[in-house]
Amino acid sequence: MFIGKRRYVIGVLSPVVGGYYFGRVLAGIARTLRPDGHRVVAVQTYPADLEREQFPDRPPGTASVSLGQVDGVIVITSAVNEATLLQIEEDGTPVVLISGRTTSIDAPVVTPDNEGGTRAAVEHLIAHGHRQIGFLGSLRQADIVQRHEAYLATLLAHGITPRPEWLYRTADNQEASAATVAQAVVGGPGLPTTATFAATDRNAIGFSRALQAQGLSLPGDQAIVGFDHSEAGARVRPRLASVDPHHDQVGELAVSLLLARIRGERVAGQHLSRSTLVTRESCGCLDARTGALVERLPAQEGSTAWRRLGEVARATFDGAEARLGPGADLDSWLRGVQRVFRSAAALGQPPTQATLTSLAESTRALRPHPEAIEQLIPALRSVEEEFHQQVRRGQVPTGGDPAAKTPRTPSRAARARAVTQTATDVLVAFSAGCTQTLLARSGRLERTITDQYELDLDLLHADGRAIRALTWLPRGHSGPATLALWTGSEGAPAPGASPASGPVNGARTLEIVGTTAASRKATALVGTQVPVSKFPPPALAGEGVVFVVPVTFDQSDWGMLAIGGGVDIHATSSRDKFDHWAAMVAVALDREDRLTSLQRQQAALAEAAARERALVLDLRTEVERNALVQDVALEGTWDWDIATGQVFYSRTWRALVGLPDDATCTGIEEWTGRVHPQDVRTVQTAIARQLAGAAEPLDLEHRLLAADGREMWVRCRATTVTDDAGVRARMIGVLMDVTGMPVRERRGVTS
Repeated sequence: MFIGKRRYVIGVLSPVVGGYYFGRVLAGIARTLRPDGHRVVAVQTYPADLEREQFPDRPPGTASVSLGQVDGVIVITSAVNEATLLQIEEDGTPVVLISGRTTSIDAPVVTPDNEGGTRAAVEHLIAHGHRQIGFLGSLRQADIVQRHEAYLATLLAHGITPRPEWLYRTADNQEASAATVAQAVVGGPGLPTTATFAATDRNAIGFSRALQAQGLSLPGDQAIVGFDHSEAGARVRPRLASVDPHHDQVGELAVSLLLARIRGERVAGQHLSRSTLVTRESCGCLDARTGALVERLPAQEGSTAWRRLGEVARATFDGAEARLGPGADLDSWLRGVQRVFRSAAALGQPPTQATLTSLAESTRALRPHPEAIEQLIPALRSVEEEFHQQVRRGQVPTGGDPAAKTPRTPSRAARARAVTQTATDVLVAFSAGCTQTLLARSGRLERTITDQYELDLDLLHADGRAIRALTWLPRGHSGPATLALWTGSEGAPAPGASPASGPVNGARTLEIVGTTAASRKATALVGTQVPVSKFPPPALAGEGVVFVVPVTFDQSDWGMLAIGGGVDIHATSSRDKFDHWAAMVAVALDREDRLTSLQRQQAALAEAAARERALVLDLRTEVERNALVQDVALEGTWDWDIATGQVFYSRTWRALVGLPDDATCTGIEEWTGRVHPQDVRTVQTAIARQLAGAAEPLDLEHRLLAADGREMWVRCRATTVTDDAGVRARMIGVLMDVTGMPVRERRGVTS
């Protein structure tokens, strides 16, 4: 169905999207697809905050992300479960598996040469004289099971019967679990082996450190060989011998098989990528020698030295199998080295500075491993010695630079000196290329640390708007980034809810809340909703590789972060910077959500407190009013709300001043406006004293003009009520008609 389509969108489902293993596989995938303009969407199926010692067998969700818009899928190890694989196949999407086993679908499986690499490692330990060789690893992953089976077969092939106690079973592939095993064995029955093959470098590193912490020496008490050839192994002491499975080449092979399936070709079965044994001090070797196990580079006829240099280069250059530009490949690099040595041996001419500069640059372009220069030195010295022998025998190598030929052949001594000088110059060029790579890696590490620090601070201080606008992105990041949060649609938890326990339902939807993509189509998508299977839309993905990482932390699952950028292959753990970003975004969203919730709670509490104060004030008012009413049941009562200016006048009060029951009277002037002109000042002064905080209740007599024009004497008594803040809130009073009463009776004075 894809025939005629020139550019594809390739989905990669991976437990995580960075680190030495997953990052190198992704790098190989991206490097193979990039020249033809294909796009890669790499989806992380494990939570962003997952601790490195907590990798579960199966992911908790996110498996359906992007699957509705890809032409083919590469699934790495345990990224998805069987149900998801079946769904992908039912949708008709071609699949290739990397280091996974399944009986659910008929898909090709790509693995490193686990059998060949393990066999070479075990045979190397046997060659060192070991007969009690253990196996360290977790047998829950297909690759590890294959390595264990190859370990057993190799021992049996050499007449060694494996013993049950030689199996050091770990909980996972990490350092901590291997250290636990080492502590238990040494602290219990003691080590039953003299050497150990570890299924992963991280297991090997944790195992060796725990042994050393308990007083054992390596390789004296225990020789160790790992599997992965990680940079971490080159930093431990003694340095770790390891099998290099060339994970990037596994990714490259997976791409070639997937493209064949997309084109409609029938591809199935298991496919192997080569492995290489790298020996170091932990196995008992004193020098850093290497040997290719599969596929050797074409070498000069009869030349062991050139073959050796090619094998070392292939093992120590990450870019040995890729064409990185005109002349930037391993074959061209080897021809360049041969050319300068032949010119020196035949014509007595050391290389020019321009030639050496070019050699240093091509060395850098081939991405040398941190220990490459150490391994290249003995191989280069072998090449030097070979040319010295040719000069001593009077042989004149062919293949020198024709333009550099002189009319006569220089003396043997001159040519020998030229060979020595050339070896030194070439070694300096190698060192320059390797050093540039190391400095570049150090620079990247420093930038990453700085970026992470600034990003963490920005997110911890960002409000909701800034988080969604992605203003916290590091200034040096140039790829497009998009944040999408789960909607509250049916079947989906609200943003921030706990992640689902199974594969994500493809019906779930995401709302795009912010993006840095600058195109008109991209900005128009902000605020829209898309199914998770269609995220990220092409307008937000950009070219090349886009990483999709769950925005999760602890029990919170907010959505997805899509970021365009480069693959991280240098981290010794599987934690990637984008993974860190997503976890920090989740933390920031959690913080914002809690802050918003707290503000809502504070507002609700303030409102409740206000209602309670009003209720208390009403109650106090009612108590005062009832007390006055009980005191003068036949007197008119009134209640003045000082804050609003509203006054309640009882029916008796209205009758006293000659007003009908239905008369509208709600202002204080209904009373003060009827005061006799000669008594107004006295009344106003008394009211002012009450409002100012007078301690005694108001009690005064004055003349009042009734509604029918009568002039009457009244006695007014009132009490002022304060609120919780001590502010005068209400004045409650009574009015009594005392016209014609003697003064003594008005005041309640008896004889």
